[in-house]
Amino acid sequence: MGVLAMLLSIVLIFLAGLHFYWSIFGIKDPAAVLPTSLESNTVKTPGKLMAVMVGIVLLGFAFIFINKVVVYVDYPWLRYITIGIGIIFIIRALGDFKYVGFFKTAKNSKFSALDTRYYSPLCFLMGILVLILELLG
Repeated sequence: MGVLAMLLSIVLIFLAGLHFYWSIFGIKDPAAVLPTSLESNTVKTPGKLMAVMVGIVLLGFAFIFINKVVVYVDYPWLRYITIGIGIIFIIRALGDFKYVGFFKTAKNSKFSALDTRYYSPLCFLMGILVLILELLG
């Protein structure tokens, strides 16, 4: 289970780094990473501060999984936080039923195609792996 925890940590650190990169240098292709409406206007346009905040949260998630391999903090309530992280990723994969997730209705953009092919399956897989790690590990 330590390998699974490290794999999750590596993915989360990579995603955090990507958000930090976006906050510093901007998004090169916004149509690929920002949900768009049927009129092809960007729906959610997070600022640099929000990108940094998401990066910090993802790093926090990564350190929680690193803690499963190298125990530097031992609190019993970390188990519930880990289960919550898994649920958050599964909810993201299911989506808001409009712009993101498996059950989105706006399916005419570059983002929606990438979300269906890569982003939502990654979130769902990470959510399931987190729950397997916590509930079976």
